[in-house]
Amino acid sequence: MAHGDSPRRGASAHLKRYGVFYAIGVAAIVALGVLPAVGGDDDDDVASGATTTSTTEVEAPVDDGAFRPASGDIVGGTGTTRDGRECTPDTPQVPDLSYSPPCLPVFEGDNGGATSKGVTAETIKIVIRSFPDSPNSLETQRRLQEAGFATTEVTQQIRDQFNEYFNETYELYGRRVEFVEYESRFGDATAEAVGGGREGACQDATYIAEELGAFGVRAGGGAFAECAAERGLVVFAGGPYFSESFFEKWSPYVYNTTMSCDRVSAHVAEYIVKRLHGKPAAHAGGDLAGKERTFGTYVPDNEEYVGCSDVTREHLREQGVDPGLRVTYALDISKFVDQANRAIVQFKAEGVTTIVTACDPISLGMLTNAAAEQDYYPEWMIIGTAATDSDNFGRQYNQDVVGGRMFGISQLASTRLLLGPDSEAGRLHERVVGGPIPPGTTGTLYEYMHVFNLLMAAGPDLTPANIEAGAARLPALGGPDYPAGRWYFGAGIDGTPDHTAVDDAREVYWDPNAEPGPEEPDRTKRGTFVESNPGVRYDIGEWEEGDPKVADV
Repeated sequence: MAHGDSPRRGASAHLKRYGVFYAIGVAAIVALGVLPAVGGDDDDDVASGATTTSTTEVEAPVDDGAFRPASGDIVGGTGTTRDGRECTPDTPQVPDLSYSPPCLPVFEGDNGGATSKGVTAETIKIVIRSFPDSPNSLETQRRLQEAGFATTEVTQQIRDQFNEYFNETYELYGRRVEFVEYESRFGDATAEAVGGGREGACQDATYIAEELGAFGVRAGGGAFAECAAERGLVVFAGGPYFSESFFEKWSPYVYNTTMSCDRVSAHVAEYIVKRLHGKPAAHAGGDLAGKERTFGTYVPDNEEYVGCSDVTREHLREQGVDPGLRVTYALDISKFVDQANRAIVQFKAEGVTTIVTACDPISLGMLTNAAAEQDYYPEWMIIGTAATDSDNFGRQYNQDVVGGRMFGISQLASTRLLLGPDSEAGRLHERVVGGPIPPGTTGTLYEYMHVFNLLMAAGPDLTPANIEAGAARLPALGGPDYPAGRWYFGAGIDGTPDHTAVDDAREVYWDPNAEPGPEEPDRTKRGTFVESNPGVRYDIGEWEEGDPKVADV
């Protein structure tokens, strides 16, 4: 999924029943200014839909460089970890994982017991919401497997083994996470993906809150995240690529690792202004070659994503850049082919030289096929959302169209850092499960590390307000390679803490002739996204002037 003339991230699909909107951009690949104490704990007010302001005063952490959770008198970098290692300032809580928080000593004392709904002295109940099979979800899963991603069953098995390890390794102050599978009784995955389905989503949220008695839900689209927040549920990955204003409205209940569209919009506009505007379309083909660049954008017609596209367009106009034609489409996979064909007709008729692909990767593949059929060879600017920047999907694009013409922004790192035996997930699998990790999956490693990170950062007094305050105390995570981007909740665009993790991006181009990497079991697979400036990632304000690189084909 994607945002406006913008959006962000993912890297190991795990769908079949988890909703088309997860499958086409939000799920297992990862992928992103509010005050820490906004949002209340009064269940009666929240359940009625009221928004309250917490009266809890959250003290700022002592500025000595040590990691401290939001509650409890606990100082990181001291004592011994749960798995028996010495805890020093440089020791991660979970060994050998770059997204692990700094370590904390083993907790001793009273954790407060039932600090929130869904929390006891021993457990934290978190629901994993899924959907029944549908034509859309089955077709999505088929295409994900065509792209080389693992099946749902394989990924779920690894996920459960990783989560058991996390329960033993993370400091959760005497508690364990109890994950509860819930197949939607009332929701409609496709309706929610296109911005509707709120009635069914709210019925699901009510059931999860009242009948299942959960503290939170692992993930959910915009409508469900709103309904869940109204009922006092924390959604750890809600509203993927939504604006920070959305997260602020539902503070302190909704978070995500995927980059907020405000930040994506700023990245995209800055990149266009500094790297593309006012120059010939040097990489376009046919009669477009050498013409001054004109832009077009393909973006889902979801209200949030169109709104984020508006932000990009406003940024560009402020810099004297015409944002060009915008074509929207519905996030319904049964309509993708026809919508892609119509979009290419429009872009070609307008003489668009450079298409900004603020879309899901399946639609992008269909766009490139439609362009080939219509003998249309524009430049393709990716913006790094929804795993459009992964090698698996890059190989699904029409290579005659994108070879030497695709470049842009990538929020992920190289696919070899996400998938395969040498990835973090691969090494963890070898250590925890034994043997090489199956191809095409991270075991949803990063999605669930994010859940455990926020729970640990909240401290023993586990409340939504302390989840929010704790997230802001986490240091930047993911270095030095940042396989799922640089995660940092401590400073949004306006300098105050935000609710989405990923901040930065790298510049890449698509090389269709690159040899398969060592993580590839199929040696016939070719093509990879290559970093224009190896090892360099850019935050807003850091993009350089100059021309983007492309593959020599």
